Amino acid sequence: TRAVTDRAGVGRGLLNHYFRWPDLRALAWEAIFAEVEEPEAAPDQALEAWLATAFAPEARAYWRLWLEATNLAASDPAMAAGLTRVQGRMLERLAADLGAVPGRCPDPKGTALRLTALQDGLAGLLLAGTTDLTPEVAEAHLRRAFALEMG
Repeated sequence: TRAVTDRAGVGRGLLNHYFRWPDLRALAWEAIFAEVEEPEAAPDQALEAWLATAFAPEARAYWRLWLEATNLAASDPAMAAGLTRVQGRMLERLAADLGAVPGRCPDPKGTALRLTALQDGLAGLLLAGTTDLTPEVAEAHLRRAFALEMG
């Protein structure tokens, strides 16, 4: 809360008067993911960047935040709404990039959903550390699924 009030230049009392903590948490979470969205790039470059960085070491902190948000969303309406918005933007962008490759992806929206579901699951396994899965092997699995989807 202190970081939020310091950044906004207001006191904690004012912040707590107008906002509930779950709402603030969800807004802060959305802001974090808005800052890390990739800049516009050609679809083939954007897809390669997505595959290459999906499980990069610098992505671990974001994966932790993402998975915590998915857990919170089941009982926190504010987080559920934020997750829906961020995930929707990510899926739309991935689907647009997939669909921009002429004749290669007959179902961009479905493909985006399947690939991100696999990515979420592999990230969860990596973070849990309960398997011998490595980031390199996780990326190889994601690339294999991508290749199968693209024909």
